[in-house]
Amino acid sequence: MDAQAPAPRPAVIAAALVAVAAFAVSLMIAAASDGSAAWAALPLVPVALMWSAPLLAGLLRGRPWAWMLALALLIFVTDASFRARPWADKSVDWQVLLKAAVWAGCGLAGLLRLGAGDGVWKRPPAVLTLAFIGLLGASAAWSPTPLYTLQSAVAFGWLFLFGLAAAEVLDETRLLQAVALGCGLIVLPSLAMAPFAYGLAPSSPGSTGDPDRLRGLTDHPIPMAEIAVLFTFAVLALAGRVRAASVRIGLVVLALAGAAAVLLTQSRVAPVAMLAAVALYVAYRRGGWLLLLPTLVMLTGAVLAAESLSGFAALLPGDLLELVSRSGSSSEILSLSGRLEIWPYVLGRIGESPLLGHGHAAGIELFRGFTRWRITHAHDLYLQAALYVGLVGLGLLAAAFATQLKVFLAAPSPVRDILLLYTLLKGVTEQSVLSNMPSGSVALWMVTVGLAAVAWRGNPSFPRRREPRGHGQAVGAPPGSPPSRG
Repeated sequence: MDAQAPAPRPAVIAAALVAVAAFAVSLMIAAASDGSAAWAALPLVPVALMWSAPLLAGLLRGRPWAWMLALALLIFVTDASFRARPWADKSVDWQVLLKAAVWAGCGLAGLLRLGAGDGVWKRPPAVLTLAFIGLLGASAAWSPTPLYTLQSAVAFGWLFLFGLAAAEVLDETRLLQAVALGCGLIVLPSLAMAPFAYGLAPSSPGSTGDPDRLRGLTDHPIPMAEIAVLFTFAVLALAGRVRAASVRIGLVVLALAGAAAVLLTQSRVAPVAMLAAVALYVAYRRGGWLLLLPTLVMLTGAVLAAESLSGFAALLPGDLLELVSRSGSSSEILSLSGRLEIWPYVLGRIGESPLLGHGHAAGIELFRGFTRWRITHAHDLYLQAALYVGLVGLGLLAAAFATQLKVFLAAPSPVRDILLLYTLLKGVTEQSVLSNMPSGSVALWMVTVGLAAVAWRGNPSFPRRREPRGHGQAVGAPPGSPPSRG
């Protein structure tokens, strides 16, 4: 005789009745409304809540599959864009509300999960990052856009909570799977539409992205390139971790698709930063400081040579400069795509308030005096930190990064540390993880902060965690890693 299924618990029955009632009420409200799109979409809210209930339950119970899906969803919802509007338009619409709901939900899940954890938030990488986010929020007191500043800082806080909790649940293999899924949901459809259109929505008014560069499901070629680079890195790293030849071939094909998307964006910074990050990590893992220092000097020299290229303009053939230029003009290369014109203006604004800056996410107001074209950020992570929260904020950010680098030097771990190095290198010419509103890169940075906090060795009362065999690579110290060097 077959065993009977257990009867549903009263709480489950009550939740189902409430969900059905909410759906019925939303239908009646939509029917009685004026027919606008916002009211017509109201019934989707209870439907979304019903579908997300298993995911929320999995998050609270610490199920790795739930945290993987949540991170993938977070990346997709944060970076995908399905409408065009001027960059300076910061009004609230349905997409803004969707992002806020996902950020708040993930942050709440992270907060509840951290409350049952082992105190990872007390360790230096997390403490310093939290202090930096706190300063972002406090800067609303002197920001020209206080409400927007506070909203952005709260969003950073939500992602911080989620990232720390995710780091306690996910190992590096599952992290790669989440990144591949979240970025793949953007990259693959974008590549599929490339023969017909370079973007799903029209280019946003005021955008500096050329119309012949792929932006796909995003609003600009640069974030599209960053997502494609992360996707390519994730699937290649997964290909190195699987044994089945058929799966490995499939992952390599996906990596080629990601590389094709990067080429169609015509963006140079993201792929170069990722290649340099991989080179630095491999150099240190293979030879420690003996290889890391020469590699770092070589890469730094290449960056300085690129930034001072205008001084060698007379020695370089014009045809060569035009060949590597997107626009076909050598002036684009000589000005680093206009960055050498932006940075002096940024330094001047930093000098006006060097200690505490002008307020986080105030770029819309701060760059009104820059008249060459419309921009909202400094195209440099470190200058942007000094512009927004002054030398105090830049010092906190540098200290947070320093604790992460200490963990890298003491116990290298490939995914965590390559993502960190990529963030640092990309920040030389892009806003990176200090965007006006959080991007998918911010979510991944918060996860790397959590991974560094999990692996922190400064306090012996916090032993490093090791994953059981067969469940991916340990977060704190990969198998076969050398003893601590720091």
